[in-house]
Amino acid sequence: MSTSQQRKIVLAAVIGNLLEFFDFTVYSYFALTIGREFFPAGDPVTSSLLAFAVFAVGFVMRPIGGFVLGRYADRAGRKPALTLTILLMAIGSVWIGLMPTYAQIGLAAPVSIVIARLVQGFAQGGEFGAATATLLEMGGATSRGFRASWQLASQGGAALLGSGLAASLAFLLPEATMHSWGWRIPFLLGVLIAPVGIYLRRHIREEPRTLKTTAKQHDPKRGLYLRNWFLMIFSIMGMSVSAYVMIYYMPTYCIQYLGLPSKMSMLAGVAASTISLVMCPIYGAWSDRLGRRKPLIIIGRILLIVLLYPAFWVMTHFLTLPVVLAALIVLMLCYTMGSAPSYALIPENFPKHLRAAYMSSAYAIAVSAFGGTAQLVAAWLIRVSGNKMAPAWYMIGCVAISLIAVSMFEETGGKALD
Repeated sequence: MSTSQQRKIVLAAVIGNLLEFFDFTVYSYFALTIGREFFPAGDPVTSSLLAFAVFAVGFVMRPIGGFVLGRYADRAGRKPALTLTILLMAIGSVWIGLMPTYAQIGLAAPVSIVIARLVQGFAQGGEFGAATATLLEMGGATSRGFRASWQLASQGGAALLGSGLAASLAFLLPEATMHSWGWRIPFLLGVLIAPVGIYLRRHIREEPRTLKTTAKQHDPKRGLYLRNWFLMIFSIMGMSVSAYVMIYYMPTYCIQYLGLPSKMSMLAGVAASTISLVMCPIYGAWSDRLGRRKPLIIIGRILLIVLLYPAFWVMTHFLTLPVVLAALIVLMLCYTMGSAPSYALIPENFPKHLRAAYMSSAYAIAVSAFGGTAQLVAAWLIRVSGNKMAPAWYMIGCVAISLIAVSMFEETGGKALD
């Protein structure tokens, strides 16, 4: 397979992820506005908590989408599953972008937002497994780690695109305009990604499905695969919580608890997203040469555990944007080191005929239970404890558990796939 063909496959596989996390980013960055427009309450913190709760509601459908669409990808092929997921995500995005507010249609407004998030959640549940399997299986054996790392890098790219657009709108539009209709622009622009993604995914060439890969058969390693499925849930848990707090919740944290201007706080997400986009492919390529677990994954997660508390202490005691950005960049360097190679390590521990379903379902459960609720939990912990450091302790606990889980996977760097 030529280099240009591999590039097309990578782009086709990650473009759905791009749309998904672009939507996540803009929803997170405009959570305060969405809370006020769709969930009005006397207390602005309560409104934002309700908005974050609806953000988390979308994750309820993820496990269902993971099981249904992941199995569909294993049976019918990666291409039809990837085409369906991006179409459903686009429908949910335009739904949110055009929805009238609570003041215009009353209770129907928040109900409709919830339905849109459920549709997106179902699609997103099946996106991860099918896309990751495509990246892993199509291309040279010596660059699997590099290709798979683009799954996480695309999240950084989407977050960078979303945070950059949100920051630009915040600087260009008056605050009243932003609250009135400016926040809708990113949701509607994000839909433009869908036609490109559908076109690229329709032209993916994959191997014909064979009886061996589609038939239900006895496999003596089923117990091992089930064990790895559980390990994947806990391995993804810590890194998912870290990502959702550092990339998506940090602008809100800077505004509400550090007292930084909203326009400047958007830059925190831009910095975190840039590190993810740049460093993930680098760490992924290194894992092809050095191995997946050691030194990258384990060292990266240990460093993240060690540095989380000092970083949050510095941010809460030196309330300036340069300090916040420096601390966040250091944390993101550790996060990407511990995460990017795992996007190859974990799927390599599953066989092809089960890979998409196992990956989608486990990832959906982990992200739904922990990632989707991370912002809500972080805000709630601060509220009940009165301690701005509460998110750091929560992240430390989750990453520690994920470190134990990922260390139990078999090292697969340099080994033949399937």
